[in-house]
Amino acid sequence: MNYSPVKTVFLFFLGLIAAGTALLALPASRNPGFDFSFINALFTSTSAVCVTGLTVVPAGEFYSFFGQIIILLLIQLGGLGYMFVSTVVALLIGKMALKDRRILQEIFDISSFSGLKKLILKALFFVLCIEIAGAIVLTGVFMKEYSFFESVYLGIFHSVSAFCNAGITPFANSLESYSSSPVLLYTITVMIVLGGLGFFVIVDMYDHFKNKTQLSLHSKVVLLMMAGIIVAGFLFFFFSQEFGFKSSRGIGYAVNNSLFQAMGARTSGFSSVPTAVFNEFTEIIFIFLMMIGAAPGSTAGGLKVTTLALVFVFVISVLRAEEDTVLFKRRIPEDLIKKAVVIFVITIIAISVLSAALVLLEPDKKSINVIFETVSAFCTVGLSMGVTPGLSAAGKFFVIMAMLTGRLGILALLITMLTSVTKHKNIKYPESRILVG
Repeated sequence: MNYSPVKTVFLFFLGLIAAGTALLALPASRNPGFDFSFINALFTSTSAVCVTGLTVVPAGEFYSFFGQIIILLLIQLGGLGYMFVSTVVALLIGKMALKDRRILQEIFDISSFSGLKKLILKALFFVLCIEIAGAIVLTGVFMKEYSFFESVYLGIFHSVSAFCNAGITPFANSLESYSSSPVLLYTITVMIVLGGLGFFVIVDMYDHFKNKTQLSLHSKVVLLMMAGIIVAGFLFFFFSQEFGFKSSRGIGYAVNNSLFQAMGARTSGFSSVPTAVFNEFTEIIFIFLMMIGAAPGSTAGGLKVTTLALVFVFVISVLRAEEDTVLFKRRIPEDLIKKAVVIFVITIIAISVLSAALVLLEPDKKSINVIFETVSAFCTVGLSMGVTPGLSAAGKFFVIMAMLTGRLGILALLITMLTSVTKHKNIKYPESRILVG
């Protein structure tokens, strides 16, 4: 029987969602006084596994401590993803199938299993260190208001949620109550950035500083694109009318929250200021920022920054009538350019179709807010204009499909392109031209 990587990935995520839905359906998962709803349990489980962050019920009020632990585990497993989880398990038992080795070696561009094993073990070590460090700092912040054990729990929850770019929090208003806490805002921001860089870049940066090795082209592109997008987002929010430098709460408040929101708008879904204050122009900027994700192999979703970079340099090379596509004085293979363009085009089409369909399903809501919610779901961001809790059952199910498509669809497309074997035909058809433009 032929092995299907796409089927395996789908089964892993769907199995995780099904298990999460079943556990969240247990009476022990809900606080007293709240009724069970299958669509709400399925929605929450999907949002956690797909590290989206959209919720139809307040997690901290609706779900008990047991239910919140289930959500936390779903975030961690969903954020790390099938390949990372399956590889760690395989390493722990000392076995790994050749099929999994092949896929991982292609994705991470590693020629041997020993190199792959070293990468995965390093990545696991750094993930644990980053999440533990984040939890310790955040625990100190929460201890100003909560007991020690409550603070430890909140610190761990937010650390995992931030690193996995999930944006789910037990607080009903996200992190708006902590908009004046620079320590929390910058700790969460650093966690989001590190989670969005991807395992390969984190390990590559460590090797660069420790062993004085050269950063790979992949890492250079990721770091440059991430920095550029963060700066652009920060400048927009800082000079915006809603909470920028004109805020009565001071420049420090504006700087802290502008930077935090620039990251939250792209991948994590955390918010430190109410989204209700944004006008439609700001919503449109949010939509564009949400479409741009993080790095491949990271915990974040969206259109990967490397894909965007390749499409951009390809367009520039075409406009300049250059034969090769060059990035950092390196020629990019044609097959990579094709993959990037295909993923870019399919992402735009998928977002357009899903947005139009949800607008039709929810005619009583503002179109711009519905589009905002759709992009947030598909790109697994989690920011909301308050539309999601009020969606119809059909609308909720549609958003669930958008989250699954955004999280698994592009991943499945990438794996298909990586693992497909093309049968070259010994036939060449005559060339012809058509008019374009």
